Amino acid sequence: MTTNETADPAGTRGPGAPAGRPAEARLAAYAAPARRWFDLAGAAMTVETLFTVGRWGALAWTAEGVMRRSAAQETQGVLVFAAASALALTGGWAAGEFRRRGAREVARHLRRWIAGALLPTTRRISEIGPAEAALGMVDLVDDVADYHAEIAPLRRSAPVSMLAVLAIIAVLHWPAAIVLVLTSALIPLNMRLAGLFAQHGADRQWAATQRLNAVVLDSFRGMGTLRELGAVDRRGRTLAGAAERLNRATMSVLRRAFLSGMIIDVVVTFSIAVNATYIGMSLLGYVRVPGAPGLSLFSGLLVLLLCPMYFAPLRTLASAFHQRERAAVAAGAIGDIVEHTPAAVGTIVEHTPTAATRAVLPRLSAPVGVSLHAVRFRYPGAGHDTVTADVAVAPGRWTAITGASGAGKSTLLSLIVGMRRPSSGEVRWQTTLPQPAPGLPAPSVRQAPAPGESAWIGQRTVLLDATVLDNIRLGRQDATKQQIQQAVDAAGLRPVIERLPAGLDSRLGEGGWGMSTGEARRIAIARAFLRGARLWVLDEPTAHLDADSERDVIEALRLATQGCTVVVATHSFALAAVADTVLVMDNGRLQYANPVSAP
Repeated sequence: MTTNETADPAGTRGPGAPAGRPAEARLAAYAAPARRWFDLAGAAMTVETLFTVGRWGALAWTAEGVMRRSAAQETQGVLVFAAASALALTGGWAAGEFRRRGAREVARHLRRWIAGALLPTTRRISEIGPAEAALGMVDLVDDVADYHAEIAPLRRSAPVSMLAVLAIIAVLHWPAAIVLVLTSALIPLNMRLAGLFAQHGADRQWAATQRLNAVVLDSFRGMGTLRELGAVDRRGRTLAGAAERLNRATMSVLRRAFLSGMIIDVVVTFSIAVNATYIGMSLLGYVRVPGAPGLSLFSGLLVLLLCPMYFAPLRTLASAFHQRERAAVAAGAIGDIVEHTPAAVGTIVEHTPTAATRAVLPRLSAPVGVSLHAVRFRYPGAGHDTVTADVAVAPGRWTAITGASGAGKSTLLSLIVGMRRPSSGEVRWQTTLPQPAPGLPAPSVRQAPAPGESAWIGQRTVLLDATVLDNIRLGRQDATKQQIQQAVDAAGLRPVIERLPAGLDSRLGEGGWGMSTGEARRIAIARAFLRGARLWVLDEPTAHLDADSERDVIEALRLATQGCTVVVATHSFALAAVADTVLVMDNGRLQYANPVSAP
């Protein structure tokens, strides 16, 4: 017997983000996929700075030529100014392009990471609410990507750019460089204080955003119920209150950002004013520092033009401090989302005759049996078990689970497909692998449920605003036309499609063709058939159907699931009647209704 534990088979924990990592470390790690683009952006920003220095030097040289009435000097200055300006603009454009590409790369990796953790694929288990998941996928990812695009290149270019500007100023007139160094020493302390001041505001804004997203999502989900209860106005007031709290939190963040920026502006303005006063008085002959070189119009004007350039990176970093705190909150939230979606574990290969089967297991190709051994599941904070089960589901047969509403049927199904883990006991799938060689027995496999490896059909079928073909192809994007036709036939969809004006290319959704509930269920069956899963898990697949539609859906299911294992939760007598085994959920306890048929 060989055991192969795969705690994170797809590496969906993302770029260097192990569980429990602080938000700051997560934030830094998330920039890794775009390091190359940010390096290029930093280099382009440095080049832009150097050519900007040349541009200001040419401007000062031209000004001195005008004062001296030197046409040659004026012409040289104008030509150099034009060339340096063109090169500086090119460097700035390149830096912006590299930053945009870096932001897209960070966002792409983060969204793929979150999707890999939340969607029922790659053996992940999601317990995250849809509002939090949507907020993470859309807003939080952009917060992190935009922050890195703004700051990462600047951190690479700022030291080189500031040292280059300071060195040029020191060569021109070292007392001015000393003034810059002394005043810039005050900025890091102010930036730190501003950052601490902004952190609390960012936390409040994040909490208010979460609240508003949850209220909006719940309102749209329950709009029909709210209308029937006459509670739309009350819900509107709740929504308005959540929006007002977010508005107040956002304005608080903006005020803090404005205050922190104002502090930096005061320091920078003071430094430039001191240098401007000193240079002006030096040019007039009122001030003379012993050992300092003399100032000409060219050197004095160039020093004044370069002083703002020296502080420009620091001002940008300071203005982004509130953005950093917001990105740190977003990074922590993204990490929490993914770390709360653990991977399914445990694959056991029995009777393995060769080393070949110790490799990664292939897609399950034989009917899957399910065993629930001493399984108990209790929701956090609940006072009793929601599910208690100790049964086995035979491979290749239909098993119906009946019981009153709220008895725990849907929770049981989520345990079977691996979307939840039991509080105690174990759920295992059993199947056989292809025969490794003639004369050798086919190895049997026991593994933990693998989300994404089973076919799930629930009470609601979501149809996208797309063609019938696109809606079916959701089950398998690379499906051929022949495979799609087989799925259509297996689901009994051909008569439906023949009635549509463009057949499979007919558009569904808003502005397109509508589908009845029964027809939509058959599209769901076609999707599941196309996936090729050998375990089908159905949650009330005939709910809200009339007798004729229910009969059609049952017939389609029987045809599509030939040779597969089917576990179906249902209140329908017609659906339970076609099952080989019937189980009953009674107050959360699963037991056989017909022991004679039990496997």
